[in-house]
Amino acid sequence: MNASLPVNLMLVEDERVVAFDLKMQLQSFGYRVGAVLASGEQALLRLAEVAPDLVLMDINLEGSLDGIEAAIQIQQSHKVPVVFLTAYAEDETLKRALESRPFGYLVKPCEARELHATIQMALARRAVEITVERSEQRFKQALDAASLGILEWQPSSMVIHGDGHLDCLFGDRKMPLDEPWEAFLARVDANDRERVATTLLDALKRDDSVRMEFVTNADGRSCLVEAHARAYGNDPSSARIVGILQDVTKRRKDEDRLRQSSVVFRTTAEAIIITNAHRRIVAVNDAFSRITCHEEGNVVGYDPDELLGTGHNTEAGFYDQLLDPDSTGYWQGEVTCRRASGETFPAWESISAVRDASGQVSHFVAALSDFTAIHAAEEKLNHLAHHDALTGLPNRLLFDDRFERAIEQARRAQQRTTLLFLDLDGFKVVNDTLGHAIGDGLLRIAADRLTRVLRRSDTIARLGGDEFVILAGSTQPEEASHLAQKILNAVREPFDLGGEQIRISGSIGISVFPDHGEDPNVLMRAADIAMYSAKSNGRNRYQFFTEDMSERTHERMHMEQGLRRALEGNGLAVHYQPQVRLSDGVVFGVEALVRWHDPERGVISPARFIPVAEESGIIETLGIWVLRQACRDIVGLPATTGAHMRLAVNVSARQFMRDDFVARVLDTLMETGFPAESLELEITESTLQVIEHSAGTIESLKRLGISISIDDFGTGYSSLSVLRGLPIDRIKIDRSFIIDLPESADAQAMVKAMLTLGESLRMEMIAEGIERVEQSDILRHLGCADGQGFLFSKALPARELRSFLARQTAVASDG
Repeated sequence: MNASLPVNLMLVEDERVVAFDLKMQLQSFGYRVGAVLASGEQALLRLAEVAPDLVLMDINLEGSLDGIEAAIQIQQSHKVPVVFLTAYAEDETLKRALESRPFGYLVKPCEARELHATIQMALARRAVEITVERSEQRFKQALDAASLGILEWQPSSMVIHGDGHLDCLFGDRKMPLDEPWEAFLARVDANDRERVATTLLDALKRDDSVRMEFVTNADGRSCLVEAHARAYGNDPSSARIVGILQDVTKRRKDEDRLRQSSVVFRTTAEAIIITNAHRRIVAVNDAFSRITCHEEGNVVGYDPDELLGTGHNTEAGFYDQLLDPDSTGYWQGEVTCRRASGETFPAWESISAVRDASGQVSHFVAALSDFTAIHAAEEKLNHLAHHDALTGLPNRLLFDDRFERAIEQARRAQQRTTLLFLDLDGFKVVNDTLGHAIGDGLLRIAADRLTRVLRRSDTIARLGGDEFVILAGSTQPEEASHLAQKILNAVREPFDLGGEQIRISGSIGISVFPDHGEDPNVLMRAADIAMYSAKSNGRNRYQFFTEDMSERTHERMHMEQGLRRALEGNGLAVHYQPQVRLSDGVVFGVEALVRWHDPERGVISPARFIPVAEESGIIETLGIWVLRQACRDIVGLPATTGAHMRLAVNVSARQFMRDDFVARVLDTLMETGFPAESLELEITESTLQVIEHSAGTIESLKRLGISISIDDFGTGYSSLSVLRGLPIDRIKIDRSFIIDLPESADAQAMVKAMLTLGESLRMEMIAEGIERVEQSDILRHLGCADGQGFLFSKALPARELRSFLARQTAVASDG
């Protein structure tokens, strides 16, 4: 800033007469008044535009921002000097004014000459500050250019001041900074801490300079620091040490690499031979002696090709190509070498021509690797190429080869060959829920079990994922059935993994040569189709291929595509089955059930399209669609009890496992306005393992007020510890226990046990599939409070449901 005239001033004064008078005085001294403003807000707004050399600021101004607050912001953002010109000089005002670091403080009215002198002094002070700032900037730029940091230690105050590049000490903390001496030492590696302190103290006593290196730890990163420091001042009160620090971590690493490269020749596992331009050995390393059994002192001066018997010197033009200036000067390949004992061994050799500064070949460097171990490794790799790395079973490549040979042998002997295609039911849920490590462990145990079940003449392979194929050789259909059942029994046994007891099942498809085809691919596809048929028929079973299965496979594909179109084109509907109190038939809730009426196939049962939706992944989109539609239909609908109708919606395991499941449910509730406390999410008993390891999800749902129920209870593998540990609200007894309830004492005993269990766990119980009065009466007598089924109503569209409820309400009123 130039303090000579003319100087551009900004005047901030809310009294117009005073401002006008000051402007006249300032202009009489030759100053240029760039702006006269009445508030701090205006000053901040126009500061960049006016670009004043100095601001004359009153303290009491118009607006919410007084002069002191405005001055502080001006200093922070533009560093423009501010002189206060005010009628107030109280201690509190002065104390606040000091916070803005003003360049002057004049009490009005002041004499014109005094004002002029104050302005000049302020401008001169600012000019000095700018000079210092530029000097500091040059100093910082010099530190930046050399990547240096500077530290100053004052023993009298035990404070360290740091600036510049000190990432090695302070990580990404902003510079400059001041901190206690102990904090600095804490960043020095513990092994170097005492040495650093002693060296600096000794330098302080001798008033001398020192150089040292030490290790620091900043933000978990170790650095090697080189420091040059010098002590200044003999007086203990003013003595200090100033040091320059540089991070030399990379430089030392580079030096280490150079030292390392100097010993690579001696320590590498490869035999290295250096010859002169005439191909006479001048040096070999220790690995050469170890591999070839030739001592270094006995081979210097020899031709390596004659010594080792590689034969390069007898190959026409071999070395001429390496000497050619236009060539790469490099060759590599497999050779046969000879040890000192005369024994031969395979080796991989690389030869490089080394050129001097003039481009002439001065040396040859050859490297030899003993390939004996490599050949052994090839055999192992060949095994790995034909076997599954996880289970050790043959893989698809080896199985296909054996399958083709088995078919050819069966064809010549006019015998049958049986192929079994096994898929583990529920493996994906285990893998996604418990993690791939648990899933891999399950596959290894399954592979071991299957191997023990099979005969030595059988071949089992893992195709990938959870799919296995078994080649049973010459077997009759009844033998194949027996083998398939043994496999299913083995798979059903519990798997103890990571403290968890996991149960799964399997689905097996069976095809037979030549009954179902004579080509391996045809038979594999037939077994695959049969396996999917076993899955669609309930899983945990085996199925022989039949011709109509191909048609069902095509039908499944068409059903999947049709289901996708139905979702996109509003081809689905939601019906609602009432849930009632068995004591008086009062409707308190409904269960949402999806229905599909296809234009070509007509009404398609959920038992057919839900499994397709599960296997294809459509279930996630379908599930959230049903939830949203059901909330829209039922919101605001009162039950015959007068309370809001409770809505039960089924949730699949795939839906439940989504990271955003809770968020999607919450979005649906907010979008539809459906009350969370009236929503009940039904999960199947087979999903309990998933829930056990996703307790956070169910806890989040409970915090929203949503109820959780277990559907199809009694049909899966329940863990009482899981039921007890999870906040389940209601258990739904599966219809399979209700069908023959009046005729079966066993069924009544089972239901009674379930009801007792529910009462012990403080869970509500509801029975589904009630179709006869006798069933309802027995359930009520056994203590079951709620139920649903055709006895009370089938599942109804939303409009018919409202009519049904209106009739129920009317009947209740008449009663």
